[in-house]
Amino acid sequence: MKTTLLSTVIAIALATATAPVLAQADAPLPLSGAAYRIAEQAFAAYERGDYPAAYQQSSEAIRLRPDVVRLRLLQIYALQKLGRGAEAQQRARRALDAGMKDPALPALAAAVPKTTTGAARSAALPRASATAADRNSRQAYLLATEAYAAYDAGQMGIAASKAEQAFRQQPKQGAWALLWVAALEAQQQPEQADVAISTALQLGAPNVEELRARRVVLTRQRALLLAQQAYRSLSAGDDAAAIGHARDAVKLAPEVASYRLLLITAQLQGDQLADAEHSADQALQVDANDLNARVMRGYLRQRQGSTLRANEDFDAALATPGSTAQQRNVRLLAVDAALAAGDRVRAAALLAPLQAPVPADEKDARAQLLLQQGIEQRAKAISSSRALPRISAEAYPAPVQHCQSGDSSNVCELMPADLQGDGGAAQRAYAAYARRDYADAIGEARQAVQLAPEDVNLQGLLTTALAAGNRVQQDEARQRLDAALAQHPDDAGALMQRGYLNQKAREPARALADFHAAEATGKAPKSVVLDQAYASAANGDHPQAVTLLRSAIDRADAGELPLDEHQRYNVRNAIANYSREWGVIASAGFRGARQAATNVGGAAISTPGDSVFSTLEAFWRPPAFNDQHGTLELYARLLNTLYDEGGTYESIRAVDPCTGESTPDARARAERLSHSRSTTGWPSTIASFGMRYAFGQTGLSAGIERRQFLGSATRQGEVYPASAAVQCRLQLALNPPLEASTLARYRLASGSGGWMSYLTYGYYHGTDLRTDVNQWWMVSGYAQGGYTWDDNGASFTLDALDANGTPVRRVGEANGRLHREQWFAAGELRAGRSFRFGSGQTHWVVTPYVVIGADWLDQRSRVRDLRYPLLPSQSFALNDSQRSWSLGAGPGVGVRYWFREDHYNTPRSYLDLTVQYRFAIGGGDTQRAKGLFATAILYY
Repeated sequence: MKTTLLSTVIAIALATATAPVLAQADAPLPLSGAAYRIAEQAFAAYERGDYPAAYQQSSEAIRLRPDVVRLRLLQIYALQKLGRGAEAQQRARRALDAGMKDPALPALAAAVPKTTTGAARSAALPRASATAADRNSRQAYLLATEAYAAYDAGQMGIAASKAEQAFRQQPKQGAWALLWVAALEAQQQPEQADVAISTALQLGAPNVEELRARRVVLTRQRALLLAQQAYRSLSAGDDAAAIGHARDAVKLAPEVASYRLLLITAQLQGDQLADAEHSADQALQVDANDLNARVMRGYLRQRQGSTLRANEDFDAALATPGSTAQQRNVRLLAVDAALAAGDRVRAAALLAPLQAPVPADEKDARAQLLLQQGIEQRAKAISSSRALPRISAEAYPAPVQHCQSGDSSNVCELMPADLQGDGGAAQRAYAAYARRDYADAIGEARQAVQLAPEDVNLQGLLTTALAAGNRVQQDEARQRLDAALAQHPDDAGALMQRGYLNQKAREPARALADFHAAEATGKAPKSVVLDQAYASAANGDHPQAVTLLRSAIDRADAGELPLDEHQRYNVRNAIANYSREWGVIASAGFRGARQAATNVGGAAISTPGDSVFSTLEAFWRPPAFNDQHGTLELYARLLNTLYDEGGTYESIRAVDPCTGESTPDARARAERLSHSRSTTGWPSTIASFGMRYAFGQTGLSAGIERRQFLGSATRQGEVYPASAAVQCRLQLALNPPLEASTLARYRLASGSGGWMSYLTYGYYHGTDLRTDVNQWWMVSGYAQGGYTWDDNGASFTLDALDANGTPVRRVGEANGRLHREQWFAAGELRAGRSFRFGSGQTHWVVTPYVVIGADWLDQRSRVRDLRYPLLPSQSFALNDSQRSWSLGAGPGVGVRYWFREDHYNTPRSYLDLTVQYRFAIGGGDTQRAKGLFATAILYY
C-alpha cells in the first residue's frame, strides 16, 4: 500500500518543487524552449564575468519572455557591471512600469547612475550634514547601500542584517523593509521573514499594502516549504512528521486543494482513516465541488465499512460534471467500492455503462489496453462467487493521484491503481490483489521481493498476498509473520495480520493472544477491541465477548472509536446473539380443510376440517459448550392440538375380510354419515425433552429427544390389522355370529413415550432485520430427515358395536405391546423480497415470497405378543403402515415485528405471521401438499 501511495505523492512533490521559493502570487510560467536555453547561457556568462555576453543574451531572452523578472534583473546587473548605470536605472524603471515586482527594483530605479564598474551605491547618499540627525541618516544610507550590495552578491545573511539595521534607523524607508524581508526569504527563513514584516508594520513602514501583500505571498511560500517537508517525511516513512507538516501547510494555505489532498494522503498512509475522513470533510466545507476530496472521502468511508455514506459520496461524484476520462475513473473507483462492500449488484450496475465499446485512441494505446483490462477484471470479479476478503489497504487499494502543474497550482486527478501503467512487479501485485486474483498477486509479489529483498513494504505485500491464498500459502504467511515478529515483536500490523490468519485457521486462542499483544504496543487500530471480542466468542468465552463489545459501544459514544450507524448496529447485533443463553418459542399453525378423499376399494370417503396445532418450547444454551465449533441447546417442548373442526365420513360398502366380498351399505345416507373430531387441548399434549447441536457456521444441526405422551388422547386409539387374513381369524375366533361390527382399541400406560432423532440443514439469507436499507432479498430454506420410534406395553380391548357405532358389549381384553416407527424427510424453500415499511427505524417487515415444500413419510405400526383367551400369541402389522410423499408450491406473505432492543442490543424478539397457499405439483398424497397454510410464531 505504502509503495503505491508514495508513488502518487512523488508526483505532487515534483510538481511543487518546480516553483521557486521566492515565487510571487502571480508567478510567471516556467521557462522552456529557446528562452530557457538562452537564459541559462546568460546566467552562465554572468557567473564567469563575461558581462557583455550576459547583457546580450539576457536581452534576447527578455525578447522571448518579457514577463520573467529575474531576466530583467540579470540585464540590469550586467549593465551596472559594464558601467552603464543610467541605462540600468532606466531598465529598472521600465520593469516597474511593466508591473513587475521584486524587492530590488525600486532601489535600482531610484539609484544615481554609477560611474565605475562595481561601485557602491554611494551616490545615493545625502550630502554630509553637521547635525546628529543627518549623521544618523547618512549611517542608515550607508547600511542600506551595503545591504543592497550584499544582496546583489548573494550574501543574504549580511544583506538581511544590514537592511534590518538601516530600516530600524529610518523606518520610513519602506523599500529597506522589503529588502530585509527578501533577504530572509532567500535564505528560506519564512518564519523570520514573517516576523520582519510584523516588526516593519509596528515601526510604521509607509508601504503597508506592499508588506501585507508580501505576507500573503510569504505565507504561500511557507506552506509550499511545509508541503515539501511533508513529502520528504513520507518518503522517509515518518508518517507522523508528514501529517504534522501537511496539517501546517493547510493551516497556512487552506484554499490550496493539493495541500489538503496531501494531508489526506499522509493520514491515510499513517492508517488514521477517521482523521483522514475528517480532513476530507473540511476540504468539502471549503469547496463543495472538490471532486478529489469527495472521492477520497468515499474511499475512506468504505475502508471503514460505512457503505451507505460511501455510496452517497460516489454517487455525488458521478453527478459532478467532469471530463470523460475523469468520470470514467470515478465510476471505476465506485465499482471497486461496491465490490469491497460485497454489493455485486451495485457494482454491476455501475460498470454497465463502461462495458460499451470505447473509441480507440491511437495516441495512448497503452492506456486503452489498461482500461479494457480493468473493465474485464472487474466484470470477472462481479460474476465470481468467491468470498470477498476482509477490507484492507491491499484488498481495496487507495486511488492513485496523477498530478501536474497548472496555471496557478497543482492539478490532481484520481484513478484506480491498476490504470496507472506498468509500475513493475509490485504494482502488478497490488492490482492483482485488488481484483482478487491471489495466485497472480503471489507470483508478482515474489518477483518484486526478489528484485528488492530489503524493501519492507514489498515483504509485507508478499505476506498479505499469501494470507489470501490457499491453506498451504496461508501457513507460509504465518511462518513469515512469525519470523518478522521474532525480529520486531512490537509490530502491531504484523500481530494483527497473524491474528486474522489464526482466526482463519480456527485457532481463536492464538488469535486472541495476538490481538492483545497488538493492543499492548499502543499502535494497534482502535477497532482491535472488536477483533478481541470476536476471537473471545470463537474461543467459547461469550461473556467476555459481550463485555468487550459493550465497551466498544461505550468508546464509540465517547468519540474514541469511530463507528457509523451500520457498524454500530452490527456490534449491537453481535451482543444480542452472544448474550443469549435462553429463549422461548411459541407457535401456532393452521391447516385449512382439504377436498374429500377419493373412495378406493370400499374405503370411506373422508372430508377433513380445519385444524390448529401449537408448540411451546423453552431452550437453554450452556455457555461452556458454545464456541467456534458449534452451539449446544437443551430444550423442552409441548405440542398439542388447539382446535379441530372435525371431519365427516360416509360409509359406502362393507367388506368381509374372510371372503373379500363387499356389499353396499343399504342404510339411508343420513345413517351412513358420521362426524368425528380429534381431541384438543391438554389431552392431546406430547412433551419432548432433548438436545440439539449446531455445527459452527455450516448450517447443519443434529438432535435427539425423548417424547412423553402426557395427554390421555395420545396414549389411546384404534387398531386395525393390515392383513385381511388376520382380520378374518380374529373375527371368527372372537365375534359371535350375530355381531357383525366390532371396535378394537389400545391404551398405553401413563409413563409411555418414545424417541426422535433428526438431522437438519438450514440456509437463511436476509431473514434478519436490516436498518441500512429499506428493502432486500430474502432466501431461506431447510431440509430435515429423522426417525421416530416408540415401543410400549398396551392393553387391548374388543367391543361390539350397535347399528350407530356405539360400543355395547366388551367382547374381549388382552395385553401386548404396540410398536410404532416412522422415517421422515421434509424440506421447504422460500424466496422473496423483504420491505421494511414505516418511518425512521421501524421494525415492521413484510415479505411476499414464493414457496415450494416437499415431504416423505415411511410409517410402520405393529402389535406384538397380543394374548386373547383361547388364542395363541398374536403379532401383526396395523393398517396405518404406509409410505407416501407430497410436493407443493405457491405464493405466500409474511409479516414480522421485531422488538426488545436497547442501547447495547438490537431487537432480540419478534412476532411473525405467515400465510401461504400451495398447489399440489407431485407426490402420491396430493391432499397433504395443497391448501391454505398459516403460522404464527413468537420468538422471545
